[in-house]
Amino acid sequence: MQKRSLLLLTFCSLVLFSCSRNIIETPPNIIWLVAEDISPALDCYGDEFATTPNIDALAAQGIVYDNAFATAPICAPSRSCLISGLYATSLGTQHLRCEIPFPNSLKTLPELLSQAGYFTSNR
Repeated sequence: MQKRSLLLLTFCSLVLFSCSRNIIETPPNIIWLVAEDISPALDCYGDEFATTPNIDALAAQGIVYDNAFATAPICAPSRSCLISGLYATSLGTQHLRCEIPFPNSLKTLPELLSQAGYFTSNR
């Protein structure tokens, strides 16, 4: 009985694996909005004075991050973390230094998205 169950499990796994390889997935739509120093001053975050109907409509159909943290307390180092995936202290951007050479081997998120066929404005 145990051998039979193992064979059935193996067969089902192979069938599922072979079926999943033939499915062509459509890449998701990605809209990355970046705004500086506004905190969560948007209606979708509960700000009663903000009037942001278009962003609210996007938020209703997408993902809203309710519990997010920044790796740096100011905007430029935070952006360098988002775009590179590295801490500002590792990349050398923690003191707003724009003269730091960016490693050629490091691919930024916009570069990776562009290589995947997405339109990006920052590369």
